[in-house]
Amino acid sequence: MILAWDNFYDMIQPYLPGCPEIVIDQHLQQAAADFCERSEVWRYDLETDFTIQGLRDYQLEAPTGAKIENVGSLYLEGTRLERVYDLDFKMFPMAANSRPSRYAIYMDQELRFYPTPDGKYGFTGNAVIKPSRTAIGVEDFIFETHSRAISIGAIASLAAIPGKEWTNQELAMVYSMGFKKHMDDARGRDTRKAQMRVDSVHFA
Repeated sequence: MILAWDNFYDMIQPYLPGCPEIVIDQHLQQAAADFCERSEVWRYDLETDFTIQGLRDYQLEAPTGAKIENVGSLYLEGTRLERVYDLDFKMFPMAANSRPSRYAIYMDQELRFYPTPDGKYGFTGNAVIKPSRTAIGVEDFIFETHSRAISIGAIASLAAIPGKEWTNQELAMVYSMGFKKHMDDARGRDTRKAQMRVDSVHFA
């Protein structure tokens, strides 16, 4: 269940009198995205999908209002694949099609197998996601556990805007440090029970 940005207002408006709600929403979206990216609290398991012979690139998809931040692990027919990076692509330019043993995230949007699959293989894994720029709010479990931290992040960035009636550079500095601590603390928590409450998605 998605809880809209206005659920955060009571934790923000007393510190920023006169700040328009539309501006608050924009900074809440960014704070929530930053929080989920650094803390990695929003995770889900990928359902099993299948490779196609001769096709090495597979589009990464996320639920509406979310963006994939990272793929934590990927398994092909039960075997964990090694992850490689953009700079490693040139290492495998002429590899013949065969069973993939490596993968990379290409252009932040595609899953790329190395070598190129020579047939149909089942693959699955897990990913970290964050609110997209079009998000209208956050999942209820994120709000229940981390709404205060996200509010602190939004206050920090809003208070730093120069020349506004709510500008407060001292508050911005203090809350910015607090936000970073909240993100690091959340990352260190046991998040095994913090699973995304939407259906798993397939790679296209």
